Amino acid sequence: MSTSTSLPATSAGKHAIVYGGSTTGLIAAGVLSRHFERVTLVERDRFEDSPQPRKGVPQTSHVHGLLTRGMNVLCDVFPGFQEDLKAAGSHFMDMTGDHAWFMGGLWRPRIKCGLIFYAQSRPLLEWVIRQRLQALPNVRILDGREVTGFQMSADKARVTGVQLRAPGGEQEETLEGELVVDASGRGSRTPQWLEALGYPRVEETHIHVDVVYASRLFRAPPGFTADWTMMSIAPEFPREKRLAVIERIENGHLLVSLGGWLGTQPPMDDAGYVEFTRGLIQPHIHEVLEKAEPLGPIHVFRFSHNQRRHYDRMARFPEGLAPAGDAFCSFNPIYGQGMTTGALQAHTLGECLRQGLGGVSQRYRQQVGQLLTVPWSMATNGDLRLPEVEGKRPPAFGLTNWYGDRFQHLASYDEEALRTFSRVMHMLESPAALFSPRMILKVLTSRPSAADLKRKPESPFAPASAKGQAA
Repeated sequence: MSTSTSLPATSAGKHAIVYGGSTTGLIAAGVLSRHFERVTLVERDRFEDSPQPRKGVPQTSHVHGLLTRGMNVLCDVFPGFQEDLKAAGSHFMDMTGDHAWFMGGLWRPRIKCGLIFYAQSRPLLEWVIRQRLQALPNVRILDGREVTGFQMSADKARVTGVQLRAPGGEQEETLEGELVVDASGRGSRTPQWLEALGYPRVEETHIHVDVVYASRLFRAPPGFTADWTMMSIAPEFPREKRLAVIERIENGHLLVSLGGWLGTQPPMDDAGYVEFTRGLIQPHIHEVLEKAEPLGPIHVFRFSHNQRRHYDRMARFPEGLAPAGDAFCSFNPIYGQGMTTGALQAHTLGECLRQGLGGVSQRYRQQVGQLLTVPWSMATNGDLRLPEVEGKRPPAFGLTNWYGDRFQHLASYDEEALRTFSRVMHMLESPAALFSPRMILKVLTSRPSAADLKRKPESPFAPASAKGQAA
């Protein structure tokens, strides 16, 4: 395990509190350790000293994506984190070279783009982060406690701490701090608590998508020799609504997530779960599951709506409070932006603290509001392509979708377009990069070759002599 992060010579305050041991909460605690003499992380669940799922993370058993921008934040907060994650069993894969990726009706070229995707279970990722956090001398982890409300200044203009109790218990205790970070997830009670204190109710935007996905762990079948670490089959909106992802994770296991929009979901019985993959537009995942051995139950996750709380628009908001992660904005998880966006919010909070503790809540809320604009648009604009999804379509929505479809088609045979899209997806470039004059010209004039249209991955059970013969 790498050594812990060294602390700066100066700090913004004496004590900061983070409640919610999510990925965002863990990263936020690491960031705050550089700015406060002491940091306390409060979590309702009990943490195990091993990578174990827990009740407070309903998505824990499903495929997760940590984008390059998110890993960059983690490595800044915990130097050497990549090495720790790899040593724990994570698979590092090139986003396009090791990913069999069907999108826009075609398979993407298998080229090296230099962007790394990290394939592991959510419990393993959080356990490695938690190990690094526990190594910090000024961080205390207080699990088995739930936050029941805020401690406020006499004029109710500042949050000065939180009230705690054991889940189901009656006796409360007060934990005082100069900054409180709410990383308790999309079910955060901050809106209700602020309203009870006389603050206006935060405005919320909801876009209902009724996404359901089901995941299961498998042992790779005999003869499995796939040349990919992950395979994903994305639907063509609005005609299709099914999605499938399979990835290799730690211990040589295969993690599969199947699902779709507007209630489309696989059956929960063994045969029905496998049969659902027969209806995918490509057969490869079905070929694997027909022969793979299930290693546990099917885990279901239901996501009713995208949810954005507009804390940045509130004219009155207490100092000393910073909502983060899903407590601020919760995206459709199928787009894989959640953990990375949460990491960026934690990073933003650290940057705001460099200017001092005074006014930090106001600076943070405004900057996160701007930060969320792009990932929110990317997720919700994708969902709004389904005519059944209710919500206000942005200006030129039809034209943008037409161009986006053409760009995805281009990325299925043009390496520059694929690399550009991958950098935008990993939040390393603005979506404006898709609309550069060079890309627009290619979208309007380029055409795939016959070989591009026939490209497909090798069968995961192909004999050695057949390897490399696929187009």
